[in-house]
Amino acid sequence: MQNELTKKEQRLMRRWFRKTGENTIELKEKRWGWIKIILGIILMGGIYYNFIDLNHKEWTWRNVELTFQPDKWAEKQYEYEVSDEDPNLTRWGETKEEFLISMKEHRREKASLIIGYIYILTSLYFSFFLYCLWPAKRRVRFDRKRSIIYTYVNKKFYLTEVNKLMRPFPEYIINTGAMVIFWVHPYEYPHKINIFRRGSQMMVSDYTMWLPMLGMIFTLNQNLYKRSSAATLKRFLVDFMNPDTPPERIASMMKALETRPSICEYLEKILFGWIDSGLYCRGLPKDEVLETEIEKYFTEQAPKIKALPSCSMRADPSEKTTLKSGFLTIETVELNRALGFKRVPYKNLYEYPKRSMHSGGFIGGWGNELEDGKYSEKDDLLS
Repeated sequence: MQNELTKKEQRLMRRWFRKTGENTIELKEKRWGWIKIILGIILMGGIYYNFIDLNHKEWTWRNVELTFQPDKWAEKQYEYEVSDEDPNLTRWGETKEEFLISMKEHRREKASLIIGYIYILTSLYFSFFLYCLWPAKRRVRFDRKRSIIYTYVNKKFYLTEVNKLMRPFPEYIINTGAMVIFWVHPYEYPHKINIFRRGSQMMVSDYTMWLPMLGMIFTLNQNLYKRSSAATLKRFLVDFMNPDTPPERIASMMKALETRPSICEYLEKILFGWIDSGLYCRGLPKDEVLETEIEKYFTEQAPKIKALPSCSMRADPSEKTTLKSGFLTIETVELNRALGFKRVPYKNLYEYPKRSMHSGGFIGGWGNELEDGKYSEKDDLLS
């Protein structure tokens, strides 16, 4: 393991993390950038068709006026129908007042479909704009001195004690290639529809992850997953929490966060940050509030918790995913013990397993295993 971060790794550290103390860093949520890009491309096609294409733009603008500026639309209609002999009459002998009244009646009685279409079109563009700027709401802190991970979401505090994990810490963090996912305890689905992310489920997915994976899907070149930075993010988290990580590497990571970003990094954040994170990422409560919650946890809950469950990605396409099943499967304490994971914490807590519980199906072992892609002869983690 190289102690000094490369220039690229330093930029990635600043992109993902914020230093909050000598032994703590904060990870910001980033999500759904690829969906925004796809929707944006579709809507850009719609903008070209409706507002730029010469065959349709006049019709679109006329109906926009019909919907939102009916008086202006009626005035223009009168200009089309005005008599060449008398500017106060139409070609059919109607006065201007009579014509404008008839146009308003026409709008009310026969133009409802067109008005509805324009309202739907406007709502789509507005919703997309709002969706792009909608702020991310999760930040998670990693405290290497106390070996805890905690967050505060929707007025509820969540905390994971790393030393109570029944499986290796790298198993706690799931790398799918397109994103990194983990779940701050307690694991719970607060709603009946579990395919939607709720509670303390944390997702980090920026363009350095999902763009190579989209390229892999469209080109069918599986090697493109190696260009994803998701494995790098996972390695940063494992190294930071590992007490055996050389101090020089930790110092290099912290120095990267203390270094002022370059102009290019600032421009990148301004121009493209909204794609991955929205307009901004909501902050955690003040440190005093968080410390009170941590103290309360260790006083009231920690003595009752002897071991923590695990969660795995539903990686096998043959497994049926329903509205109630969700994409993360909770492996209970009892199940882990039945599988042989009885020691708490796991004996090689910060070592990547030879065979990951997240392997198989679409995501394979990508970045979740020791010597990624090379499986051991045994399929268990206990060797």
